Amino acid sequence: MVKWDKGATYRISTNGKKKILMHKTYYKEGDHEKKIISHEVYRHGWIEVLGDEMPNYLDDTYDPEIGINVWCFPMTDNEILDGVIGDFSFSENFTNQEIERLEPLITERGIEEITLMGWEFENTEVWFYGDLIIEKKLQTNLD
Repeated sequence: MVKWDKGATYRISTNGKKKILMHKTYYKEGDHEKKIISHEVYRHGWIEVLGDEMPNYLDDTYDPEIGINVWCFPMTDNEILDGVIGDFSFSENFTNQEIERLEPLITERGIEEITLMGWEFENTEVWFYGDLIIEKKLQTNLD
């Protein structure tokens, strides 16, 4: 993979378009088991990390087919651009009636509409898939 230098900053990106998937999870107020998950594919993006802790997060076991949730990395900066494909899913404990009521609403007005109906944002995951590009950034001294 890469030798992570302490104190160095690295930029990690995907090698190719549409290799970034963002999941945003929402839960029903008062029922943390009931969840709606927004899925969006992005064309481009990168994160920047310090090399100090990266051996704990990304090593030779990385599988491009499985990908990795980079949102849990100790980031210093990030940019995820150009969302192109969006979808959503429901946890298994939804009834067909609930899905039939919510699905058209989300499709027409967007996933954020559910926050007006008592749904709370829980977390975000951003997954990088495929081959990764890991570049060590040049250090500049501005003394």
